[in-house]
Amino acid sequence: MSKNHHTLHGSKDHVDEIAVAAPREPSSTEGPSKANRNSHEIRDLDQYVPQGPPATKKEVYSYYAYYAGNNGIGSFQYSNLLFQNLIYQAAFNPNVLPLGSSSCDIDETAPCHVFWGDGDKTKAYASVVLIATGLTFLSQALLFIGVGSLADFGNWNPWVVRTFSVLCWGFEFGFLGVTTAAKWRIAMALYILSSVTFWASYVFFNAIFPKLAHDLPEVRLAREQLLGKTIDEEKYERRCSMARSKIMNLSYGWNNIGFTVCCALSLAALFGIGADDSTEKNNWGYSVSVAVCTGFWIILAIPWFLWEKKRPGPPLPKGDNYLTFGFKQTWFAAKQVWTLKQTFAYLIAFFLLADGLSTTLTLVSIAQTQVVNFSATQNTYLIMVQGGSAAIGVFGAYYVQSYFKIRTKTMLLSSTFGCLLVSLWGMIGIWTTKVGFHNLWEFWFFNAQFGFSFGAQFSYGQAFMAELVPRGREYMFFSLLGIVSKGSAWIGPIVSSAILDANGNQWTAFPFVAALILVPWVMIFFISENKSRKECTAYLAREASDLRKLDPNTKPGHSS
Repeated sequence: MSKNHHTLHGSKDHVDEIAVAAPREPSSTEGPSKANRNSHEIRDLDQYVPQGPPATKKEVYSYYAYYAGNNGIGSFQYSNLLFQNLIYQAAFNPNVLPLGSSSCDIDETAPCHVFWGDGDKTKAYASVVLIATGLTFLSQALLFIGVGSLADFGNWNPWVVRTFSVLCWGFEFGFLGVTTAAKWRIAMALYILSSVTFWASYVFFNAIFPKLAHDLPEVRLAREQLLGKTIDEEKYERRCSMARSKIMNLSYGWNNIGFTVCCALSLAALFGIGADDSTEKNNWGYSVSVAVCTGFWIILAIPWFLWEKKRPGPPLPKGDNYLTFGFKQTWFAAKQVWTLKQTFAYLIAFFLLADGLSTTLTLVSIAQTQVVNFSATQNTYLIMVQGGSAAIGVFGAYYVQSYFKIRTKTMLLSSTFGCLLVSLWGMIGIWTTKVGFHNLWEFWFFNAQFGFSFGAQFSYGQAFMAELVPRGREYMFFSLLGIVSKGSAWIGPIVSSAILDANGNQWTAFPFVAALILVPWVMIFFISENKSRKECTAYLAREASDLRKLDPNTKPGHSS
């Protein structure tokens, strides 16, 4: 292949060269080549240069399969429920002496504490659960910063997902040895470790979807048509946007189908064990359920590990190394806050939004677990409804979007408003026990509508981020999204824990999380995808010249 055609098929390294090279006047001997004119005229759009063959159906379906397996029900659902179950069994009424002599079941209206710290210090068990959630999110920040941007460079990015997947599998199988109240601290540690490694595998796998979308045959064809001027910029970007929505929504839909299947398998295991027969068997049922879901994930991960096409990034700049460059590049990106205004405005909005959403789900989970008396079987029924609702909601949302040609941003705003209504419903529970997540029917309703609020919100939250990311730097910017959505989502749990400790009523945290959802919902109205595309092009040019030290006079088709 001639090097003169790198504007169509060049290596990823040449993406930066195209972005940083200024349009040059044709020489008298060269003439005004149409190809050269086209490449310069569309260089704002030409941030992703295809490499290798287009994505095959087998690769795309294996992507969906991994997503179906990596559904999180074992990693942060059953593991969290087991942790809550064991810590509640270890808890006691702190008003009865000696401490630890009166279980929380004797007087359900009394405080419920566990030993926390030195001596006879205690803390509300629900507060400890919120602290564990906060520590889980906080622990991911350094991990995402160190690893995220590196996955965009070199040949080792496929191993990021593989490594964190295997680590998570090991931690999840460790739950098989944790079945008694005395081991609640071990359950807490395993819950944090499995959640951290799960979210690492999830976030970095999720970062693949924009690249995979741009490697779809129809998107590559649209790019060729843009270069040939048979379609305009608006139509090209529309096709790219719909391709990203397609991959994200269908993969998340399959994720929830896998979620529901895992619930069914776990339910069968729970019936086989007789989990409702005793507390000991219920504890064992949670542990087995984690292991069943882990095995399901392993089986569905194998096709992706075998069929993923290698799409290496550019080499690291000379003099840099993999241990430090991730932090260096993240710092460089952070300094671009005033030039990547749309991207960082969304990251700020998502910081608040993810905090509010995750804390809302934690508060609902605590209330639900109490109402069903910590029954593994009852929780599984409700989780199955949630998974089925998410699959229907996400597939349905994509159908509505494609049929009516609705913007991704509009779909995101609509689903986020649904999440806001959930937190407002929880607020009502402060003043009455008739509604506001005090009754079993409310949790059936919450899980039944989950897919149309939280389910669709998650998929469109990711899809909209892909509209604001410099192409070729998906891993780094989705890592930043992972930091703000998971690694930095500690404010809600910690503040909610303080509110709970001060008031003794866990429902008093709902007004705070409602505000955390409302503010970013308003902010997203003012974020523009069109402005973002221009900002991302300028960012890649600055990165090439200032960080990677590429020669600004380098011509497309020549290595630096």
